[in-house]
Amino acid sequence: MPRKSGPVDDPTPLTASRIDIAARIAWLLRTSRSLAGLSLRDMSGALKAYDVTLSTTSLSRIESEGQRSGAALDGYAAVLGLPDGALRSPVDILCRSFSYGPPAPPEPALGSLGSLERFSEAFEAITAESPSGGDWMRFARHHVSDHGFGLPRTLMEPHVRRLADELCRSVGAAAELPRYEALAQLRCSVYGDLVDSVLRELVLDPDAQVVYPLTSVLSERPTPDLLQWAGTTLRHERTLVAQAASYALQSMLVIGGLPVEDWESLVPHFTSAWHDDGADATRRAMLADLCAALPPTVQSQVRSTCPVEVEPPAGPQVWSRSRHNGHYGFAHSIAGAACTRLGHHEEPLLERLLFEAMFDPRGVRMSTASLFLGASPFAGVLAPLLVERRLDGPDEASRHAALGLAASCHAGEELPAAHSLLAGGDATEFELAVAIVGRSGHWLPQDALERGLSGAETTARRTLHGLGMAADPRLADIASDRRRPDPTRRGARWWAERGGRILT
Repeated sequence: MPRKSGPVDDPTPLTASRIDIAARIAWLLRTSRSLAGLSLRDMSGALKAYDVTLSTTSLSRIESEGQRSGAALDGYAAVLGLPDGALRSPVDILCRSFSYGPPAPPEPALGSLGSLERFSEAFEAITAESPSGGDWMRFARHHVSDHGFGLPRTLMEPHVRRLADELCRSVGAAAELPRYEALAQLRCSVYGDLVDSVLRELVLDPDAQVVYPLTSVLSERPTPDLLQWAGTTLRHERTLVAQAASYALQSMLVIGGLPVEDWESLVPHFTSAWHDDGADATRRAMLADLCAALPPTVQSQVRSTCPVEVEPPAGPQVWSRSRHNGHYGFAHSIAGAACTRLGHHEEPLLERLLFEAMFDPRGVRMSTASLFLGASPFAGVLAPLLVERRLDGPDEASRHAALGLAASCHAGEELPAAHSLLAGGDATEFELAVAIVGRSGHWLPQDALERGLSGAETTARRTLHGLGMAADPRLADIASDRRRPDPTRRGARWWAERGGRILT
């Protein structure tokens, strides 16, 4: 059913089991075009320069219906001067994350003119010193399409490792999402087992400092073997790794494809993790969240052996888009301010995405809302707005959620307001400020560095993350300082062996 022109919205209830994926695709296309000041006629004409022939009528239908059109998504990005994959990647990730998402459109033929030449160009681009996210996307597409060229496993492995490393250091949607999508495409291709082997090894590296993106890629292709691996990893000695395994399992549940019998095999792993972790509040909360996401019959089996009690989540108690929901009102006010700064009309789907990204307890829905905001033309104004207005929400959970989303929307630009948070007394604010400062390429003040490294495990790791993103030369000194705890020295060495942030 075609949608009316004007602002796009997802009319499904906030508590519904499904979201309107077509509405989100339509919103990303329409806002990207309209905020660039282009009419449908302008866009149709501009696309011709990139060998994309779509009439004004066709574009209107694609936008109105929220079609998953690769030609439109890539064509819009090209016309708007966005990196390759900037619009298609978030759409592909969204559609793959939910089992009811529209299937991927067929890839256009590579053409008879120089297929080997094009393959060679794609390969040479990713072997250069600083490949872009778009370069990795083109490389992956060659290897998942059926045209007769591709690398053998032994030659592909080092490129998978490099891509995974770059993904872990990418800042902003333009750098991160195309790399994620490239690795996910390879994970879902004939190279899937190779990607599985490499990423599991990297995740279990005892010194690894970034693992969430890697387990997320693994979850893109749910298998019984991966379920068993993630289940055993719930007991991992590092909370970071155990948490990543929990997120991967929740993502696999939403993506679907495994029968309930396979999920029942997770019960012994869950039970072991629950009883091994004792009274560790962080791990108990992690397992409780996972239990709440499991199929009802599996939940019952878990609860028969583990006294799982889900604490009422901090945040919204009313789940409606009305004045009775103060948290939705907070999202509405930020959306309105963002539109005002851009001289744009109100966008109801923008406020819904903000609400989901900050408060939705369903992890996959929260993460896909965040990535859509980061890929949208609103990202640049949202990051500073969320920092500036963090205190306007109804509770402490709103403040932390706003800062967390600011970090997700942040693409490495200057964000002066974040620096002032380094001296605050709130530990969560401090950790998020450290992340934003590091992603901005700035070195932490020495007092903030010492405060971070002397804090709890998570605080120290996030401080190292900030130092690593900024390629701070003090990492080498921290790695060799025997007065520091061993995990800190090893984490600093892990970062010192890599480059800093990647922005393109």
